Amino acid sequence: MSPSPVLNGYVRGPVFYDGGADHSVYNEYARNAFWNLAGGYGARIVVLTTNADVSQADYGYAAAFQALEAARVRLLVLRDRAGGSDPAILQAIEQSTAVFLSGGHPLQWSMRIGGTPLATAIRRANACGKAVGAVGGSAAFLGNHMLVYRDDTGFPCMAPGLGLSNRMLVAAHFVASQRSELLRMAIAANPYMLGIGLPDQAAFIRRADNLLEVVGLASVQIVDGSQMTGANLLGWQPGSPFQAEGLQTIDLPPDHRYDPDTRQVLPPELALPRPVRSSF
Repeated sequence: MSPSPVLNGYVRGPVFYDGGADHSVYNEYARNAFWNLAGGYGARIVVLTTNADVSQADYGYAAAFQALEAARVRLLVLRDRAGGSDPAILQAIEQSTAVFLSGGHPLQWSMRIGGTPLATAIRRANACGKAVGAVGGSAAFLGNHMLVYRDDTGFPCMAPGLGLSNRMLVAAHFVASQRSELLRMAIAANPYMLGIGLPDQAAFIRRADNLLEVVGLASVQIVDGSQMTGANLLGWQPGSPFQAEGLQTIDLPPDHRYDPDTRQVLPPELALPRPVRSSF
């Protein structure tokens, strides 16, 4: 699956990747960020979950957007694959200003909506300027490829994602000491992609101008394979050192930006000075 083409007169919408956390201060920060992308007080947000038993977190996101006084919030449960073709759900996406994927394992999302009219509707909504966001493991599903953690092999396991971006591979619930080598190996095998380690309490936005902006409370790790000259991946065995010459790892702090086209880290944007109030 690949991003839908942008029609004349439209600009592709932002994509919000929320690392998730139990910490209430972080959750409030993240929810405010997505509420703003969705249109603020005029936002019409559809929250989707694949949890058959809707969790407190699913209700929590919907309730938080309602508490922020979004114009309308709907929590819809995708209990089986038939939900991906439900006319009522497709109409809700059409009438929304933003879509947020809440609960569910990334493979659950892929099996539940991959290749369905709902997946197409979400991609088209983003291509028409609507914000799309996801939290935790669901955030890994947003790209064209997703990294799926496995405990029985040392090699990275990848699967198809939703397709909102062609060249980003997001590793959710990322702990650098445990997952950094796995993400580096995945990018070494696919150097054209940009790897992003998304830990808890971190969040970033792929903006309409294609820049990546960290808006959470923690740094994200970026793995850049554009300058890689070689790796020992083909002959690598679990327990042996993994080596990749030219593979770059960057920690991108909160408020900093990253240009995926030029592969440059950009400083925080300066706030515009307040105008001097006229005496008249």
